[in-house]
Amino acid sequence: MGITIDARAMTDALTRLLAACDDLSEVAERARAEALGHAILGARANIYNTTPGAYQRTQEYLRGLDAQARAIRNTATVTVSNSTPYAPYVELGRTGLGYEALQALALAQPDPSDPLTLGRSGQRWVLPGPILTGAQAFALYRMRELFAEKVRGALR
Repeated sequence: MGITIDARAMTDALTRLLAACDDLSEVAERARAEALGHAILGARANIYNTTPGAYQRTQEYLRGLDAQARAIRNTATVTVSNSTPYAPYVELGRTGLGYEALQALALAQPDPSDPLTLGRSGQRWVLPGPILTGAQAFALYRMRELFAEKVRGALR
């Protein structure tokens, strides 16, 4: 019993796989748009749809949300950010949790499409509201899913 390798079929498959990398800008752009939507949902879940408190809700945080995509040959990046000066205080709260802990929580979410909430509200504003961290973890999840679709399509 021997192994037969069809070099032409292998070369064709590798060529199609390399072509899937050419679609990374499309993957990154779609993940960017979806991550921005996720950030909006996260802002609503962590700020705007919570019990009101001492702070006036101006929608400024929502207006400060942004997402950028970048793709080169074998790398795609999505960055979700907020230009509002108080965005880091919303993200981290005042409980001592750092970005690494929030990232671990976001990556461990059973359903990455759900916004990550840790109980922050208008009355409990000292708790973290990991809006950006959750959206970035979702962007990673979506890029993996979308690229896997491209690879499966290339191998058909």
